[in-house]
Amino acid sequence: MSVGRSASGRALIRTGDGQREYDVVVGADGHRSVTRALVAPDVRPVPARYLVWRGTIPLTAPRDRPKPLELLRTAWVTLGFPGGHGVFCLIPGAAPETLLPAYAIYDSPPRSAAPSAPVSTAYVRSIAEEHFPAEGADIVARGEHAAQALHPVADFVVPRAAVPPFLLAGDAASVTRPHAAGGAVKALRDALCLERALRGPAWAAEALYRYADERGAEGARLVELGRRLGRELVEHTPDRAGMGPADVEA
Repeated sequence: MSVGRSASGRALIRTGDGQREYDVVVGADGHRSVTRALVAPDVRPVPARYLVWRGTIPLTAPRDRPKPLELLRTAWVTLGFPGGHGVFCLIPGAAPETLLPAYAIYDSPPRSAAPSAPVSTAYVRSIAEEHFPAEGADIVARGEHAAQALHPVADFVVPRAAVPPFLLAGDAASVTRPHAAGGAVKALRDALCLERALRGPAWAAEALYRYADERGAEGARLVELGRRLGRELVEHTPDRAGMGPADVEA
């Protein structure tokens, strides 16, 4: 499939079945969006200087239930260490009403690793064993043998989320660092905003400009929030052992 502009200025979609023109095309095609090349061709992801390891633990039997599971039913747990932090929470499982313990650990890659070399899963386990309580380290150790993934961290936001007849939504328009935890909600609000804009009396191009004004500002806010959290929680971590209540609140 390809996306382009026709001689009349409308959107032109080509597929294996032929081509067709449209008044509006919504590019909700993710962080590798092909539609974004038409709206903001110069925008590229901006990499952070650290990585995130994610893991989940399937609970197949009562004996597999980690000790902190009851705490995670009522809390989102963050554990800080020099140069990074870990987050523990519950996420929905595949079966109805099933919850799985999950973690995300942010840290810089080991200095000994070559820039293009994969980082061993044993490295993140060593972080947990050194810095986390035994229960947290146990979750990470179990997750290593179940479902663990290593992701680079990057972000971007387009200057304008719409250039008629094209509009960008979801991760096609902006990607924030995972700290902000706002990707799914951002996409839902993009859809609601687009619905409001297109239901109004404005013609299509004007509706797209209204969408771009509202959602572009929100995308930029979330990207800046993710960067701020990354600076405070990973890149320039405070002396957490010496922090008091007022420092934590700040």
